[in-house]
Amino acid sequence: MCARFVQILSLVLLSTSPALASAQDGQLPPTFTSDRPGFANTTGVAAREHLTAEMGIGAAFGDEPEGSLPNLSLRVGLFEWLEARARGPSGVGRFLSSGAVFGVSDAVLGFKAGGRLADSLAISLDWEVSLPIATDGFGSPEATFFADLNLDWSFWGPLTLTPNFVARVLADADPVTGGTVRTFEGGGSLKLTWQILEVLGIYVQSYVLKSETSDWRVAVGGGLYWMVAPNVQVDASFDAGVTVEGDPPTAGLGTTILF
Repeated sequence: MCARFVQILSLVLLSTSPALASAQDGQLPPTFTSDRPGFANTTGVAAREHLTAEMGIGAAFGDEPEGSLPNLSLRVGLFEWLEARARGPSGVGRFLSSGAVFGVSDAVLGFKAGGRLADSLAISLDWEVSLPIATDGFGSPEATFFADLNLDWSFWGPLTLTPNFVARVLADADPVTGGTVRTFEGGGSLKLTWQILEVLGIYVQSYVLKSETSDWRVAVGGGLYWMVAPNVQVDASFDAGVTVEGDPPTAGLGTTILF
């Protein structure tokens, strides 16, 4: 009976872990990548013909605290260098002085292309467009566009430096005329990651954003990620603004699963 139990358990693990199944077949396991945590996306592209699911809980601790979940992102590898991606919608709760309000955010569709330029240097480019399906006050009145460029430079052993450049078009409803006001926002981030162990890494980062209608917003923060299984990662992060118009302190907990 014990031998039968071990056999059944082995079959279950092989069916749920692509890494184990591929190793059993003598093939290279699919590459695990995650865009969590951190401000920037990573340079890694989702494993070809596999689904990578990312989700988590986010909270902002400003004058009007806000929480969101599940912050779901689905990434499917189309080629070794290209993935299709979809995010949201998520449930959002805002806790105002007048009481709590709840809504649903916009959904997002896009692509990521990436690959290695050299042994120690990788690059990716993301394009995304939002779908204006949010409830009133929780999204944009029309489709908006986002693009970012990411570089990974493994300059020494376990240390990786990641510069990021981002550009987006924002849309908001004018409170007076009711028309749509579009603004451009740009910026970037710099992240330093230390791979402490094969399954554990930590990072520190800073990001800067500037729009046509706001001053520079600068934030600093950090986080960690832990591979609890060959195809499962858990993460935690925290960021806080350091300028007058900086973003409120934010925290996140999440996971990434490769199917």
